[in-house]
Amino acid sequence: MESSNSVESSANSDGLTTVKEGLAHILVPKNATNQMDPKKAKDDPTQVQSVFYNPIQQFNRDLSVLAIKAFGEDLCAVRRKQAEDSFKRKGRGKAAKARNKQRANDHTSNGVGETDADKKPLEEAEHTDGPPAKRAKTEHSVNEADTASEQSPRKFNWTPKFTILDALSATGLRALRYAKEIPFTTSVTANDLLPKATEQIIANAKYNDVSAKIRVVTGNALSHMYSFAGDSSQAVADNGGKYDVIDLDPYGTAAPFLDAALHALNDGGLLCVTCTDAGVWASNGYPEKAFALYGGTPLKGFHSHEAGLRLILHSIATAAARQGMAIEPLLSLSIDYYARTFVRVRRAPAEVNPRENWGPMGRARGARPARKEGQGAGEDGAVVEVKDGTEGGGAKGEPRDPQVRET
Repeated sequence: MESSNSVESSANSDGLTTVKEGLAHILVPKNATNQMDPKKAKDDPTQVQSVFYNPIQQFNRDLSVLAIKAFGEDLCAVRRKQAEDSFKRKGRGKAAKARNKQRANDHTSNGVGETDADKKPLEEAEHTDGPPAKRAKTEHSVNEADTASEQSPRKFNWTPKFTILDALSATGLRALRYAKEIPFTTSVTANDLLPKATEQIIANAKYNDVSAKIRVVTGNALSHMYSFAGDSSQAVADNGGKYDVIDLDPYGTAAPFLDAALHALNDGGLLCVTCTDAGVWASNGYPEKAFALYGGTPLKGFHSHEAGLRLILHSIATAAARQGMAIEPLLSLSIDYYARTFVRVRRAPAEVNPRENWGPMGRARGARPARKEGQGAGEDGAVVEVKDGTEGGGAKGEPRDPQVRET
C-alpha cells in the first residue's frame, strides 16, 4: 500500500480543489470546511454534512485499508483453497467415469455379453474393413485418445469475490481507497442518505476511474442493510450475496447500526466499527446514555479508554448473540477522541460466550488497576465481579469477593 501520511491538494479548472489521500483523489469546493465545531453543530445539523474532508480521520482510513487488506488476503486464500479442492474432486470423479466407460468398451470389444445378432454385423465388417488386427489397433488408439482427453487436468482459474459496504460514505473517500488500494476487491458499495453526497461519490469515482468497481446507493443505511435479512432476500440476489466487509463510520455512536449490519454480513465476515463519542463510553459524564447505547457504564481512571473499548465490544457481542453469532475481535484501538475496532463475525450459536477476554471490567473503590470480569481476585484482592455495572459489584454496592478491600 502506498504511504498516505501526507495529503496533497491542487485546484482544477472547474473551481474545485483536488485532495489526494493514499491512491485516491476527491473533488471538494475551494472554500469547503475540513473541520467541525461540535457546539455549532448542535444548533446547525447541516454543518456536519458540510465537512467535505476530515484530515483527523486519515489515520483511521489508513488503518482500515491495511486491516481489511490483511483480512481479505486470508479470506480469499481460504475460499480459493476450498474451491480448488472442490474442483479437484469433480475432476477425479470425471476421470473415474471415463475409466469405467473405457472398461465397459473393452469388455464389449472382447465379445463378452454380445449376442449373435451383435456379432453378425462385426463378422460382415471383417470382410470389408481390412485385417482384424489393424482395426483393433485403430479402435484401441481412438479409445486411448478419448480417455486421455477426458482425464487431462483442466487448469483451475477462479477468482473469489470480495465485497465491501461503506454504509455511511459521505464523499466516498473510504470507498475510493478500498477500490484502488485493495487489488482483489471486486465490488464496493457506497451508501449515503443525501442525494447530493451520492452525486459527489459518482463524480469522485469517475475522476478516479473506478466507476466499474463502486456501486453508489442513495438511501438510509439501516434500510439498505436490513434488506439483506434472510439468505433468499431480493437484495442478496441483486448483490450476488451478502457483504464480506461492512464499515460503519458515523458521526457519534455506531450502536444503532450494529443489528442491521449483522444482517448484511457474510458468515465469517469483518465488521469495522468507529465510535467518536468518547465522552459517553470513556467518561462518567453520561452513564445513562452509555448504558442505553452500549449496555454498561464506563469506569473512571487511566484505564477508562480500555474499559470503553470493552463496552463497545460488549454491545457488538450482544447484538450478534441475538442472531446466533459469535464475534472474534481482531484489532481494537482507542485513538484521540474515537475508538476503532475490527471484529470477525461467525454464525456459531454454541460459541456465544458471555465471559470472553474482552468482557466488562470492574474495580473496587480505592483498589489498584482492574482486570476483566470473571478473572477472580488477585493477590491484592482488587478484582470484583461486576454484574450490573454497580461499582463494587453487588446491587447495593457490596463486594462479591470477601477479599476485596474498600476504602
